Amino acid sequence: MQSLTYKAGRRAALTTLGTRVLMEWVITAVVSILLVLWLSLGQVIQRGDNLFYDTVSQLTAAKPHSDIVIVTIDDRSLQAIGAWPWPRSQHAAMIDRLAAANTKAIGYDVLFIEPTTDDAILAQAMTQAGNVYLPAAIDTPGMNGKLSSVSLPAPVIRTAAAGVGHGLLTPDSDGTIRSLPLWVRADGQVLPHLALLVANNNNRLAAPASNTPDDGNSALEALQPRLIHYPDGIAPYPGVSFVDVLNGEVPADFLRGKRVFVGATAQGMGDRYATPTTKDGALLPGVNIVASLAQDILDNRPIARTEGWLAAVVSLIPLAVMLAGFLTLRPISNTVLGFSLIIVTLLVSALGLKLGVWWPPLAACAGVIFVWPLWSWRRLAATYTYMRSALNDLRSDDAARPLSALSPVHDWKSGDEISRQVLSFSSALKQFRDFNRYITQSIHSLPDAALMTDLDGVVLVANRRAHLLFPAKTLEGAHLDDLFNSIGLREWRGLIDADNSERDEIQLADGRSIQIAIAALTDTLQKSTGLIVRLADVSHLRAAERERQRTLQLLGHDMRAPQVSILTLLDSANRPANLEDHIRRNARQTLNLAEGYVQLSRAENQMLTFDLINLADLVTEAADTLWPQSNAKGVELLIPDDGEEYLVEADTALMRRVIINLLDNAIRHTPTGRLIACTLSRLDNKIMLMICDQGSGLSDDMKTRLFQPFAGGNVAGSGLGLAFVHTVIQRHGGQITIEPPHGTIPPYNGACFYIILPAVEGE
Repeated sequence: MQSLTYKAGRRAALTTLGTRVLMEWVITAVVSILLVLWLSLGQVIQRGDNLFYDTVSQLTAAKPHSDIVIVTIDDRSLQAIGAWPWPRSQHAAMIDRLAAANTKAIGYDVLFIEPTTDDAILAQAMTQAGNVYLPAAIDTPGMNGKLSSVSLPAPVIRTAAAGVGHGLLTPDSDGTIRSLPLWVRADGQVLPHLALLVANNNNRLAAPASNTPDDGNSALEALQPRLIHYPDGIAPYPGVSFVDVLNGEVPADFLRGKRVFVGATAQGMGDRYATPTTKDGALLPGVNIVASLAQDILDNRPIARTEGWLAAVVSLIPLAVMLAGFLTLRPISNTVLGFSLIIVTLLVSALGLKLGVWWPPLAACAGVIFVWPLWSWRRLAATYTYMRSALNDLRSDDAARPLSALSPVHDWKSGDEISRQVLSFSSALKQFRDFNRYITQSIHSLPDAALMTDLDGVVLVANRRAHLLFPAKTLEGAHLDDLFNSIGLREWRGLIDADNSERDEIQLADGRSIQIAIAALTDTLQKSTGLIVRLADVSHLRAAERERQRTLQLLGHDMRAPQVSILTLLDSANRPANLEDHIRRNARQTLNLAEGYVQLSRAENQMLTFDLINLADLVTEAADTLWPQSNAKGVELLIPDDGEEYLVEADTALMRRVIINLLDNAIRHTPTGRLIACTLSRLDNKIMLMICDQGSGLSDDMKTRLFQPFAGGNVAGSGLGLAFVHTVIQRHGGQITIEPPHGTIPPYNGACFYIILPAVEGE
């Protein structure tokens, strides 16, 4: 009952364990997916993504354009010209110089909002140049209670300019400018960026549609924000001082065909910001940032952002792979997979940025990093629970308790709880391995051949006795169909757990009797998993049964009958005149039976001593021994006299007795004046001895039981002589038959016996 309870408990435990693993996997997946979505859609890890973006940007920085030049309003120019602001006539003179050098476009990053007396001079210079672009000032909040307001250059200057755009620099939360809006909407106006105007140089620009309706008091709206491929370094573009250009110290060829940006770089003038490519805390003047945006527009290398739900879904892909690995891979493989996913995620993001697609990777990496220890913790907890449950079940298993004394499981007291359970489980595994060894040793030590197979009949384990039974076979991996076919058993599946003993015993070609028993192997859940096959050699049992039957027949009938005849003659009132002859004949018959029985038992059981003998010499000796009987009866014995040697390996005494028995039998059944022929010949690598008489021959009934003990009839006096002959010849690896071999013609029409033995080549 306890064993059945244990099996049911193990089945329930395994089912519960599988369900628990699946449930914990689902919970882990849901929690980690929600985390990735929250991180991807929120701003929590934006600084980390920005840092990675900056690092990759430095590695993939753009090569600065040679046709962009910056005219800097630097400290030296302020010292030479005077304090800021300068008269607009100075700016007009600068524009004249640039126009005279035939520059392609001029981005004059200086605000000319308030009207002055020099506006006409500046406007005239701008009109003559025809390619000067000015910025407008945008304030948030705006004036007069507006959410935003735009301050354009003075009217006369605005009219002379080739275009007016915004010059907003919009840093991220960490103060680094990674992108700028190509267009902005403020105070009911949509303005392009100054860099966009310079890059397009008088090409008509179509303003993008806004996402919000214009109610006349709308907040500042950035349209078409563009990530910038910055050139590397703090001063990537050639720069010349304002005063040097104004004084004509810069060659006109240096400026010809260039896009020129004029802006403040002096300390305390203009904005300075960090960019992805600036290092060591350096800040880049705003005019350089505007020039970088212009180059990015000219290169036409926009970086597409992966934002919102699209970025979130992409970030879930590494997590999904990791979750799938939890169900299919080993822990070490999951470790390798986790590191690989993080590395691949970062590489994909970096490669995407190089190719023009920015996908923030840290949410995906965070998902893998979070789910990894979470699942490991849950699996560790489940493993601990399972080990504790398995150890308790093992200790309560009645089937394993008898062997547990041979290999006890130790309870460890030192270390932490996990270490104790691991050590205890390791001890239990050793016990399990010991059980397997005990079972294997038991199979190999069985006195009978034993095989263990799977349900299909493929051999898994075979003991030494089985290898002796099938010496020419490789047993491990062999199939029972082939093995049983080799010993003459065609159908074996009906023997599984069968009770019919008549069906499970077969006779081998060498005379051995093999009893076969097949039982099904079941596991702790009562499920059939394999077969165990026992092949017991019961030849000695069958030989003992035959010996017993033969002894009973000898004592109960064959030897009893002559004694009864003697007693009957002695007790009879009318005794025959030749009473003495009758008694002598019955006594001699009794002695012949006893002698024949003894000889047959020796032939079956005694150890053979093989010698190299000439079979022709044994035939001659046997004929000489029986010459008195043949001479008295007037029967002539013809023996081979060709002088050739017929060498065989045989037990000399037993083989001599075989020839004497056959010749004596032929003499007794050959009429007076007839012949008995003994011939020796070779058949391939064998030697054949033929003994034929001129008697009445053998009946069909006699032929069927000729070599059986106590066959009777008129063949042998005791009924054991030919059984003795048959046994000896078989033990010598030969055969005896009364049918002539192919190509052999018997010399007479009586009884003929053919003995065939393996030949030995003469030295």
